[in-house]
Amino acid sequence: MVGLPVALVLSGCTSTADAVSPPPATASDSATDSADDQASDLSAFEQQLPLSGKFVSQATATEGTVDIERRSDGSVWVLLDDFHIGDASDLRLYLKEDALVQDADGYWGSAEGGYEIAVIDPDATTQEIEVPGAWDMPEIRSLTVMDYTPPDFPALGSVALD
Repeated sequence: MVGLPVALVLSGCTSTADAVSPPPATASDSATDSADDQASDLSAFEQQLPLSGKFVSQATATEGTVDIERRSDGSVWVLLDDFHIGDASDLRLYLKEDALVQDADGYWGSAEGGYEIAVIDPDATTQEIEVPGAWDMPEIRSLTVMDYTPPDFPALGSVALD
């Protein structure tokens, strides 16, 4: 076997022309970029916050208000205030992508499903519930309290979120 010598030649380009540099970033550019970066890191749901609304009754009398907020530590919380509900024992809180709509007969509803957030206390008029997985949620348009009683699992009260 015959070995052939191999030579590598590196060449570079040098120029005497002045290099053009981008203009320095200003404080307002940095603030805008930082705000844009933070917004892009938030889920569609988190970008909607804060949200709020009032309960409408469905399968039982339901009253109260809801506020959903993002706190300074990044966590998202549902706040129920002046919450009153008819006879039910196993309440579950759901966040839903679908809007709350009223049908021709005057009944309120939204599509089935949603994100189950927590079990809530039917007797506590003020409650704070942390939203797990908020960082990965799509836009949310309604909140529903359901009675987790088979076979129907009725929606007891819901909120259109603004």
